[in-house]
Amino acid sequence: MPESLIVRDPKYLGKFIAVDREFNIIGYGDSREELERELNKKGYSIADYDIIYVPKSLKKDPESH
Repeated sequence: MPESLIVRDPKYLGKFIAVDREFNIIGYGDSREELERELNKKGYSIADYDIIYVPKSLKKDPESH
């Protein structure tokens, strides 16, 4: 897993996203369970991807510049 992953598309905010080994987004959903079901239907194994939650908003650290 990379140290950080930049997600620029606002459609992923507040969603669970699945990324493959090359860090391509292969699916997303409102819940982890929904996403796992959809990926299973597409033929993906749990070993093929990682799931990450993308928060709706990020609070900026007041100490960062």
